[in-house]
Amino acid sequence: QETAKRAGFATAEVQISETETPLHRLETVYRRGIEQLSTPDCFLGAFRSIIDGWFYGLEEDVLEEGSVDPNDGAALAAKADELLEQRLVEITRATPQFASALRAYRTAQRSGDHATAEGLAGWLAGQPHVAASIKRAAGVKGDVDHFAALSFLRGLLLILKDSGYSGLVLVLDEIETLQRVRTDVREKGLNALRQFIDDIDSGRFPNLYLLITGTPAFYDGPQGVRRLEPLAQRLH
Repeated sequence: QETAKRAGFATAEVQISETETPLHRLETVYRRGIEQLSTPDCFLGAFRSIIDGWFYGLEEDVLEEGSVDPNDGAALAAKADELLEQRLVEITRATPQFASALRAYRTAQRSGDHATAEGLAGWLAGQPHVAASIKRAAGVKGDVDHFAALSFLRGLLLILKDSGYSGLVLVLDEIETLQRVRTDVREKGLNALRQFIDDIDSGRFPNLYLLITGTPAFYDGPQGVRRLEPLAQRLH
């Protein structure tokens, strides 16, 4: 991870756990990954600084264009909003709710509504129990589930790319714990891992480097990936 950060990557390490971060519930993996997000400038909890830096970069880019007077705050904000919409096109295509929450987060920050901004940042980070009133401000519903987590990860990757990062290194640590869970839970976890790897291979997650750590038994033992031959072929 430190090598990756020296190369301009953000990193996140998630320890797979039967109770807290089961692999078949990728929303928990996403949430813990966001909590552990690290950059060369921020050791842990870098999510807010990445988002805020992305928004700040919009105004910086507008000023570099020289198309507005730096002292004209209203014109600068309007031009930055135009640029925001241009850059949200790809994110909206990948994950509309992520883009909607980003817009509402920016609006709340500008208006000084820190409670709403804090709540939306938590929702974007996959935190449960965000107040319905805060989600209504962004036009979103529900909590981040297994499928939304994958879309939100893609949204994060697009922001990292747009912010000048090389990408994200995601470490799934202690994955051998899958061998100790119930058979049905283990099968669901292995299937989730196979689907995740297939999605990476298909290009759904550009600039994502996935590192999986586990004991030799996880790769070669009877309770590990050999139970799903296609997954074993991918990992080997």
